Amino acid sequence: MHPCDNIENLLRVLEPPRRNNYFYGKRMDVQHFQMEQDYGKLKQWLVNRLTFGKGVVCGLKVSLDGNLICVDPGFAIDGLGREIIVPVRACIDPVTQEGGCCTPCCNQPAATPAPEPQPQPQPQPQPGGLSHPAAAVGPAPQPQPQPQPQSQPPYADGVFTLWLCYRECRTDYQPVLVSDCGTRDQCAPGTLVETFCLKVTPGVPPLQNDPDWCAKLWAKKVPGQPQPGASPDMTGLTDNVPATPDRANLANVTNPAANLPSSEQVSATLTSRRYLLCGLLDGQCDPSEGDPCVPLALMLLRDKRVVRFDTCLVRPRVYSNEVLLELILCLAGKIDECCNHKEPPVAELMRVKSVEFLGGPNDDQVIAAVQSPLGETTVPIRQQGRSIRVKFTQAFDQGANKPETPGLNDANWKRYNFLVTPEGGPAFGLDYVPGSLAIEAPDTLRWDLNPETPFYGRAYKGWQKGRLRLTIYGDPDAAAGRLPMTNTANAALDGEPIAPAGGVMSGDGSPGGTFTTTFHVG
Repeated sequence: MHPCDNIENLLRVLEPPRRNNYFYGKRMDVQHFQMEQDYGKLKQWLVNRLTFGKGVVCGLKVSLDGNLICVDPGFAIDGLGREIIVPVRACIDPVTQEGGCCTPCCNQPAATPAPEPQPQPQPQPQPGGLSHPAAAVGPAPQPQPQPQPQSQPPYADGVFTLWLCYRECRTDYQPVLVSDCGTRDQCAPGTLVETFCLKVTPGVPPLQNDPDWCAKLWAKKVPGQPQPGASPDMTGLTDNVPATPDRANLANVTNPAANLPSSEQVSATLTSRRYLLCGLLDGQCDPSEGDPCVPLALMLLRDKRVVRFDTCLVRPRVYSNEVLLELILCLAGKIDECCNHKEPPVAELMRVKSVEFLGGPNDDQVIAAVQSPLGETTVPIRQQGRSIRVKFTQAFDQGANKPETPGLNDANWKRYNFLVTPEGGPAFGLDYVPGSLAIEAPDTLRWDLNPETPFYGRAYKGWQKGRLRLTIYGDPDAAAGRLPMTNTANAALDGEPIAPAGGVMSGDGSPGGTFTTTFHVG
């Protein structure tokens, strides 16, 4: 096996890196110096192959020069991660395959230079006129020349591929200092040049089409069907682990369940493109089978002449970060052009527009309003506040997903999608604040406090003192039997609370989410 063939086999498998371990008195020989070079070289090639991939980085323009096909200077990475540098314009005859390669080449080793002929001792005359028996042997045999590599047969007409290959050339031959053990080689190359070769083969390599996973990544969503990547087994990650503070030393220990993602976070991840890419691109580390050389062009030969060639059908490319940034900026410009430099409309989904607190003798005066759901709103206790008005950006559904709130003595209060609850835990022995809902307009709700509950203060004719939380659900909860609030097109409320912008105070651009805001009565 030739050394170049052996190194290619090694590069096709994952091997742990090996490097020298130095210590005083260590004997350094060829093997250890070779290990020193291979450590950095093989790791760099591995990073090139797995990070950048196979292809042309820059240059290597193909052109015709008479009967020759020529390649301009450039840089590429082959299928095993090796860098290929073409410093000068190189040409090859596609019919005879002459030219386009360094000499001598790794797969065409040159013969070892023949040693200088040594003078043979002359036979000494012997008595009786006979010569020494060695005289009958004749002159000393001359070294036989090494066989030269055979040239490729001329190609007939048809479609052929021009390839760029990594090669190592041996040069700077110098005498070998031999020991008493002896060796056949009198000279050896002192330098290896990492260079290139051009070659022509019949047929067509794989074309540069869009990958199969691209269509799966942008697959159309079918309502009512699970999306790729969704796994019901993942829901177990969000199960609450009950705390067991039965020991005194557990009081300062954080419950491991506190770091678990919520069911909403897991659902969002399962439908994200990052999750889909993780499965679609989860391939092995071994390089692809086939020729590690880089295809540069397809050629059509007719009458032993190149009549047509194409450089983009089969040429893979490796794009630099600079080029990728330019492509991103170009895409951003196209998006601006498509949208006429305007922000996308925010009313595509139903969002929370405003939250107001009502009071006064007739319960029709606005006594406070939420400026930002991310903060706390103060409701004056002496203004007889007892109602909350919520306006949405769209009309809400009044059928199966209509807004509902629990009344008095409702043990299944968690199934409702519009709740007012005490902040921080039960108050007055209750987990929720009983009330009722009234529809003031297709996009407006009013929640009224039930005066029969301890949250109602007779002296104030409205709220008692305390901190409370308003919650409106845009996510379903099958365990609790809760349905989300939706618009009339059955799209769930986009409910995540945000700092007010564009006339809304909820939403992240996707259906679903829980709107919450706290208020303090005092």
